[in-house]
Order: sequence, then C-alpha cells, then structure tokens
Amino acid sequence: MARRQPGESPDQRPATLRLTWVQPEDLIGHELRQAAEDGRDASAVEDRWRAAGGHPAPDRAGASARPADPRLRALAVQLMDELAALPSPLADDEPTDLPAIKAACPAWPSPPGPQSLP
Repeated sequence: MARRQPGESPDQRPATLRLTWVQPEDLIGHELRQAAEDGRDASAVEDRWRAAGGHPAPDRAGASARPADPRLRALAVQLMDELAALPSPLADDEPTDLPAIKAACPAWPSPPGPQSLP
C-alpha cells in the first residue's frame, strides 16, 4: 500500500490495486474449499489457519478488503504448500502429469506437421 506523505490526507493517496491471485491470504480460503471438494483432508490445515486469525475465502471473486498482517501472509504461504502436498483420492482417476493425461485420452491429437509452401 502506498505510504502517505507528511501533510497528505488519506483521500489524496492514489488507490492501490490488490490482486487476489498473488495474495496467499486470499488464495488459502479458496484452496481449502477446493481440497474439501477433491476429498483431501485439510482439516488440520484449516484449523491452524483459523486459529491464527485467518479468514475463509472472500465471498466473491477478488481480493479481501484489507491486506493481511505479514505474519498471517507467511503462514498462508506455508499452508498452501502443505495443501499442495496432501494426497488426493482423485489421483488414480485424474492424472495431472502430461504423459498420463495423454495416455488417458485415446484420441489425443497429433502435433501439426510442417506446413507445405505453395
């Protein structure tokens, strides 16, 4: 957030733009919700987030009203890593690496060949 200059009122500061996809404190709530939908047990991670004062995902798309405390932001980064490492019961049915995705798709398109010149 831009700092006020001495003698400058809050109304004179330029507006700041906050982007939710770069704010772990906003992403964590969405990722907790996604983990539940995927069948990953994220209850311990969610308990730690809430105990530290973390909030659920914003009600609608976009950033939360205010930036998080740096300590809470650091925790969100750590917890996002922990959520990414949780095993998913969908892993056997929904591959995530490209070779496995290609193998699961019998009609995978061939790469385009060289274009012939007229």
